[in-house]
Amino acid sequence: MTTFARRRWIGAAVTLTALVGVWLWAERLENRLESSSYFTGWILLTAIIALAAFQVRKKLPATPLGTSAAWLQTHIYIGLGSAGLYAIHAPWRWPNGVLETILSLLYISTFLSGVIGLYWTRSLPRRLSRLGQEVIYERIGAERHRIQERAQNAILAAVRTAGATTLGEFYNARLHDYFSTRRGWRFRIWPSSELRKSLLAELTDATRYLSDEERKTAEQLFSLLRQRDDLDYSESLQWRLRAWLFVHIALTYPLLLVAGLHAWTAHLFYGGLP
Repeated sequence: MTTFARRRWIGAAVTLTALVGVWLWAERLENRLESSSYFTGWILLTAIIALAAFQVRKKLPATPLGTSAAWLQTHIYIGLGSAGLYAIHAPWRWPNGVLETILSLLYISTFLSGVIGLYWTRSLPRRLSRLGQEVIYERIGAERHRIQERAQNAILAAVRTAGATTLGEFYNARLHDYFSTRRGWRFRIWPSSELRKSLLAELTDATRYLSDEERKTAEQLFSLLRQRDDLDYSESLQWRLRAWLFVHIALTYPLLLVAGLHAWTAHLFYGGLP
């Protein structure tokens, strides 16, 4: 068994053991006719605070507080285990009142965004690596402009040397907008290769009417068209990772605030603060 697989099994076992322990203690309290909601509520609030602390740790990379990898693994297992804590604390019932409803929606949204992020951070980097050339997100705009200039220069050179305008007309009609504009939000959210396949097929059909010189330029366009589509695909996946992280963090702090308010009001209305 590899070290990574062993760590995964240990993390899952510790998380499951902790959940079983919390559930057994909550059952013991209920059997003694004592409310378990304070106990499970504070455990869940502690878990949420620990999850939020991961963002603070990421901003302090030089402090001796453990490795980032260890914090990430702890964050993942506490996050997954918090679903069990939530189920123990509020078992299968619709929340009462506005505050509980807001808290439940915030928790469920944060948890689901975390699960989605866990899947994306494991799968999307592999898809990006298959593109061959990885481009930093901030440099994608400059790289897109470079590809556009190369395509335009190739067309202009072909028109000058070949003296034919067939390829130039095809470029103006079908490829100019492709190289000069960004893909829309639909592609960014759900990228597809349909446009790439369509343009490659049209360019392939157009080569039948080209001169030998124009065919050489068409080969450059084939390559640039693929590069541009790969670049757009890379931007889409990297944007997805950035957008997910923004949403997840944006949900975390309201969740922490409302959870703290919920704990305060629970003690206030049921016997006062300790």
